[in-house]
Amino acid sequence: MATLDTDARTDILNRLKRAEGQLRGIQRMIEAGEPCQPVAVQMSAERTLIIEANAGAAKTTTLALRMAQAWTTGMPPERCLALTYTDTACQALQAALRKIGVPAPVVARFRIASFDAFCAAMLQEPYGPPVEQIDTQEALRPYVWEAVQRIEANESERWPEELQLPSAGDAGFIEDFLAMALWLKGTLKDDLERDDGPATPDYAGDLGIGYTQLKVFRAYERIRRRELADEPLFRGPYDATYDLARRLLEGDTAASLRPWPRNLQMLLVDEMHDMNAASFRVLRELLDSTQCQFCGVGDRDQVIYGAHGADAVFMGDAITVHTGRPVARLPLTPSHRFGRKLATKAGRLADKPYGSLAAHDTAVQLLGYDDEAECVDLIAHQVQHWRTATRGKMAGLAVLLRHPGQSIAIENRLLADGVPYTISGFESYLLRPEVLLVRGLLAVATDNFDSVTEPRTREKLMRALVFFCGARIVVKGREHESQHDLLADAIRSVTDNPLFLESFFTNQILPNVEPAMQRRLQRALKVAKEAHGPDTLARLLEALQIDAVVREVFVSRQRRADALANLAGLSHAAQAFGSARDYFLHLNAAEQRQRELRSTASLVLAHIGHVKGLEFEHVLIPYLEQGAFPDPQAPFAQEKNTLYVGMTRARQQLTLLAHRQRPSAFVAQLGYAESTQAAKAPA
Repeated sequence: MATLDTDARTDILNRLKRAEGQLRGIQRMIEAGEPCQPVAVQMSAERTLIIEANAGAAKTTTLALRMAQAWTTGMPPERCLALTYTDTACQALQAALRKIGVPAPVVARFRIASFDAFCAAMLQEPYGPPVEQIDTQEALRPYVWEAVQRIEANESERWPEELQLPSAGDAGFIEDFLAMALWLKGTLKDDLERDDGPATPDYAGDLGIGYTQLKVFRAYERIRRRELADEPLFRGPYDATYDLARRLLEGDTAASLRPWPRNLQMLLVDEMHDMNAASFRVLRELLDSTQCQFCGVGDRDQVIYGAHGADAVFMGDAITVHTGRPVARLPLTPSHRFGRKLATKAGRLADKPYGSLAAHDTAVQLLGYDDEAECVDLIAHQVQHWRTATRGKMAGLAVLLRHPGQSIAIENRLLADGVPYTISGFESYLLRPEVLLVRGLLAVATDNFDSVTEPRTREKLMRALVFFCGARIVVKGREHESQHDLLADAIRSVTDNPLFLESFFTNQILPNVEPAMQRRLQRALKVAKEAHGPDTLARLLEALQIDAVVREVFVSRQRRADALANLAGLSHAAQAFGSARDYFLHLNAAEQRQRELRSTASLVLAHIGHVKGLEFEHVLIPYLEQGAFPDPQAPFAQEKNTLYVGMTRARQQLTLLAHRQRPSAFVAQLGYAESTQAAKAPA
């Protein structure tokens, strides 16, 4: 083997010394609180760089400045690709670019996308139609049952005693299977470890899943991928990333993908801690197929997508091991977003040192409540105080929730108080399918569909009626057409002519549902038309046997619980109205009011997982109580990371709301000795 001559060796050593010196210089700049721009300039010499940063340490801003610095020194924005895990993170990076002064037309030229959107674009045939995207468990359920039926029909099963197929309608199996499939695809375990031999119980055990799950998974994927063709029948959540990673594992290369960015000069990854094996395989191909610079940023304590296979291990030496690239590393630890008090609490929760270089401090307070009504009162008081102090600048205030079902009472209070709010990460309870079902039945019973003024809501309402009732659209002479097309035509007709709703319900829904559902619907309509008094909606839901309907329709246990909570909140609010018609008109007016208020600066009501990469002046996190947060069905470490993400969105103030008698385990972990010491609601 050849050896380096003296000159070459000296040159390499000098380069390494310069690189080492530069890294130390960057580190000193960061520790001294230097502005991000000179740091970004210094970073530009590093070919492959990973920044391990705490929340609030300007990760996204640092990436934006690195992109801006490259553009100002001559790089076309089209030759820069920035990948994130979520659409929200994409928007945050675009906002950071605009904030530092990059013109909007230039921002639009940068290629910024989620991993899944990027992978879908890479797999899209130039002249073919886009692959259908299916995002709900309910829509995926028929394909899972088709896979189960395939396994049942296999008479040559070699290990029948190991096979425990579910009975028809077992929603628990569907939920568990889809969660397992999401994890198995994200980790690529099956694709990395399998050979072409048959699935066996031992092999399933090696993967950490059941034999039945493995068999159904293989059958499900054959259905989804049209018997293993390259162009699938449909894609579920994150399937595009999996499909591309699988093709790369099977021997495809960037050269075989027409849209591949071959002239890439710079690649950036935000929220790198969210990477799983599938997204990392795509990253490897990008690095191997180009000579581009790379910069990734992440925080190991923000991993909240473990169910998808997310693992901070990919922030370690994985790039060097798999690509041969030496990786320079920089810590970015002090917070620029929030002050010392919040940094101390975040450090206590994450069990790590946490400093702050922010010029301001951040107030942190814990408020106690005894029931939901008091919790909502506390939120309303905080909202009103912020509204007064900021003269109506509500956009800086965020209420962050662990579950969407927690929003109902809060939304009702905000609407009653005339507070503008926008929702992120879930739908307003007024537009959730189970609530739209009730609104749809009330529209039929009262013949007031025209009071629903928003066309998009009319469409959603009709889809909810068909979805929950399980109806098929039957049109004479159009039997060969798909249900999708027939329903779309019906929706257009009724949306344009609201008076047609009753006819659609009578002629298309009622005759084309199961007899038991038909009887439920008829009883519910009778109640809505004839009953009066504060318990009218409760009686309607009872006639509909809503518990059974929810169990039959929804797959997820949490989604079923949220749906019943939504309907309970709806029923409670209806007690203030004397008739079904009055309440129906109130709901329509509330939706219209929310839409009008949203046109002004709005409070943000969001799911915590949907605000990663964002920041707000004041953050409220309610419902810190046992059984709610942490969620007992989720891994504790992941729940802790979720709270860490929520807390570290705050700049000026963080308000935590904890149950006095049943406080969350996080209350003590944050250093609050007794929940009973939490302040009471103001008088």
